[in-house]
Amino acid sequence: MKRVIAIGLLAGFLLLTSGLSRPDTGAAQACAPAGGSPPALILHDWSGSSPGPTPTFLRQNKTHLETLPFDGIAVYLRSPDGVDNITNAVMTNTPLGYPAMVRVLTPLKGLQFQNLTRNFAAVFSGRPPDFFNDWSTILHNFTDLARAAREFGLKGIYFDNENYFSNWCRYPEGVEYPNLPLKEYQEQARKRGRQIMEAMVAQFPDIVVISLHGPYISEPKAPAPLFPQWQTANQLMGPFFCGFLEGAGKRAVCVDGGKLFHLRTPEEFKDAYDWRKSGIISDRVNSAFIPAPLRLTWPAKSNVAFGINDRPTGKLDMLPEILRPTIAGALRHSDSYAWLCVERFTFLKTPQNGGAGEPWVNAVRQGRADALPKTGHR
Repeated sequence: MKRVIAIGLLAGFLLLTSGLSRPDTGAAQACAPAGGSPPALILHDWSGSSPGPTPTFLRQNKTHLETLPFDGIAVYLRSPDGVDNITNAVMTNTPLGYPAMVRVLTPLKGLQFQNLTRNFAAVFSGRPPDFFNDWSTILHNFTDLARAAREFGLKGIYFDNENYFSNWCRYPEGVEYPNLPLKEYQEQARKRGRQIMEAMVAQFPDIVVISLHGPYISEPKAPAPLFPQWQTANQLMGPFFCGFLEGAGKRAVCVDGGKLFHLRTPEEFKDAYDWRKSGIISDRVNSAFIPAPLRLTWPAKSNVAFGINDRPTGKLDMLPEILRPTIAGALRHSDSYAWLCVERFTFLKTPQNGGAGEPWVNAVRQGRADALPKTGHR
């Protein structure tokens, strides 16, 4: 893995310093570490089954969950009575405190999984204050969450950064000071991302943070139709992710989650990987929110992943026979992680209790198996 990272870093440096423009798809290749483990597949299934995959639910349903073809789960951090909802409140001005997180996570204490070994603390983007206002409460919340995640054996944070509850990353309609130029807001968003990551790394140096949308969502030159043209409504999400990269240090992992549910073919996955790995930092794109020093280390620091959805996307259908090759394509072109967003039939229940039927479970299992033989260039 170190060799792959070193090669990617050197290639990125040579391309950037050559003064040559690169095509939007870039030149990077997705490579699996020789002899290493394939990317992990994470289950995102917290709305299809009440109460969702809370720590208490994981303990009570461990036997069934261990039969699922996943490496981990995005854990919904909520107490059984609903009083403590860490997932919803971390990124708000509500101070939570470490004791509340311990109360929610205590059911995971001593719970040893054989297969689900890469579990993450789920976090919604919430209702944060304006980037130029006081973020001290949010910083404290993320600091405590990183500490709790490490203490209870989680791999890190599964950050659903979409605008569900507020326009926190939209400019100018979502900001409090629209008279300030976009560039200043981009820099301030980067600063906040860096502060949060530095605070988490201080508690959990090896933390993995999966941001479901990566910086492509803010780059106006992201090529269509490979990337939906969301940039006019998410101008500050990419800079916030860049701040994560700047604050990650040498051991933390920042994952561009690739919430690109429309991708189906191997060529689409490859092109999306290449552009996110090298195209976005090319001279041709010259991204306004990625500073030059970060571009030099980008191929090594930005860990590319892909998300898959079990529902149709636009006019693209999703059936078990489509899910299988889509899972395989996502895994073959991800650096370390891929994830399945379940909104149709929950995997948290058995088929007898209303959960996903055998064709859906087998599609995931077989898709993973299809990806396993692929080594080297994917």
